[in-house]
Amino acid sequence: MPNHDGGHYFLTVLAPIRVDLMVDKIPGRSRSHRHLLAQKLALLATGRQTARSPTDARMSKFAKNTLNHLARFAIIDGPPYNGRLPGDTLLGALRDINPLTPQPVDRLSVPYLLFAADIDAPGDGDAALRAYTDALWATMKDDLEVIFGHCAGFDGVDTAEKFHGYIRKCQVETTMPFNDYWPDKLPVGDATLPITPLKWTAILAACALAVWLLALVLNGVLTVFGVGEGVARSAARVVAWGTVIVPLLISYCWRLMRSIGGSCGAVRRRSRLRPGPTCPRCSSPFTCNSTSPALPSRRRGCRTPSCTRASAHSSRR
Repeated sequence: MPNHDGGHYFLTVLAPIRVDLMVDKIPGRSRSHRHLLAQKLALLATGRQTARSPTDARMSKFAKNTLNHLARFAIIDGPPYNGRLPGDTLLGALRDINPLTPQPVDRLSVPYLLFAADIDAPGDGDAALRAYTDALWATMKDDLEVIFGHCAGFDGVDTAEKFHGYIRKCQVETTMPFNDYWPDKLPVGDATLPITPLKWTAILAACALAVWLLALVLNGVLTVFGVGEGVARSAARVVAWGTVIVPLLISYCWRLMRSIGGSCGAVRRRSRLRPGPTCPRCSSPFTCNSTSPALPSRRRGCRTPSCTRASAHSSRR
């Protein structure tokens, strides 16, 4: 499972942010959950990160959790726009395609709160995640209630068990984890690679290729000067045989390289696909809008009338 790799757990959470307005105490004023959440994240203590940090800097509450390697909050308003899809100008003109006509643009129905963390997980991945969420709830419960309180479906979460359940519902699979080290050394097994057959085959193929190229050049020169006897005929035969033998040798070398690469990667982990960010109010990967009319339905193919499909993408390095 890519979430758990090399003694580390790579947690990625996408929680949908509420889009209903919060009425202010001052008449006529209201605030959005996204705005208040951004203010809260900006005021989180960062602690003494470097030697030049202020001596009176507040310690980050994440530092109280000794399982942390890295923890990050971010607000995702939508996927980045990389411009129009490229196309051939001449073919577009022949097909009468207007380049000023807008193309479909991917959008999110609601903004999302990203929470990403790299933590120590020497044992089972699920047990490590539960231990981490319990430690988070014990060390920074007040901040978590404010932060995730602006997210859909967090109402009623008041215990460590419920907080773990909410994190699991909003979790997405980390498909590309990165390890800077392995706690128990890198399990490479036998480092000896069976390259002897490949070495001699590659030498033979290189020699055959060199002879074939030399014969090809010689045959071309002799043909230009009109020499058709003796050496010219031998060069022509070598060229003809090389056209068959050289591709066969190169193909055989390629097969040997693939077999060696397969033996090196014999130990592979099969990733179990998990759905995207799940709706905290239901068990499917949809954002529920049954109680909030501010969550518009923009995705087709959803068979659940009370839910709209949430399109979100997460990449970790």
